[in-house]
Amino acid sequence: MNTAQSNLRHLVYDPNLVVEMILDRLQRSVDELGRAAMAIPGGRSPGPVLSVLAGRMPDAVRKRLHLFWVDERAVPPGHKERNSSTTLGDWEEGGPLPEYIYPMPAETQDLESAAREYAGLLAEVTDGLPLDLCLLGVGEDGHIASLFPHHPGLLRDEPVIAVYDSPKPPPRRLTLSLQVISTAGLRIILAPGREKGIVFKEASKGPDPVLPVSLLPRYKTVWFVDQSLVV
Repeated sequence: MNTAQSNLRHLVYDPNLVVEMILDRLQRSVDELGRAAMAIPGGRSPGPVLSVLAGRMPDAVRKRLHLFWVDERAVPPGHKERNSSTTLGDWEEGGPLPEYIYPMPAETQDLESAAREYAGLLAEVTDGLPLDLCLLGVGEDGHIASLFPHHPGLLRDEPVIAVYDSPKPPPRRLTLSLQVISTAGLRIILAPGREKGIVFKEASKGPDPVLPVSLLPRYKTVWFVDQSLVV
């Protein structure tokens, strides 16, 4: 196995394998805390995983699952570009939705107020504890959530951050902070495909603000990548 790559825990991308890991973590949280709190991304990557997860999730977990998002675009609810619209649609293709769902209020004109509101909700639901799990996609530029290369938000420690200058449209967004994502009980990064494989190789070299995903702790972070990268 390549020494650099072996420093990052990585497995072959398969939605069923991803779901097994997710369900194991959520079940342990339900057993220990009586509830589970999970944040999910937007984009294309999580769709197959969320559909399989919905179909395989035990009812006892579904009724105790609190679902958050890692980021959201400042577009109206129901808009085709809204992360929650896409991901909830993918989830419902596989099975019933979780009992508790908390979309980010990114449609609000006052994003700073919306960020504080979501941070308060997150703290209330989790009793101030870290999220049990963050499911993450990764961009070809190495961004996670709406934390982009060299963005000032990477250095901020508020739980939820208002973004006004995203390099990808739309510019206005809400995002969980790097600190909140980094302290989650488990981080799963979906990185199938050649381009995401390049990001994985670059992240293996060590932390670099040019590549936000590389700033995540390696402990309790698992990448799911193409077979060619798992030797």
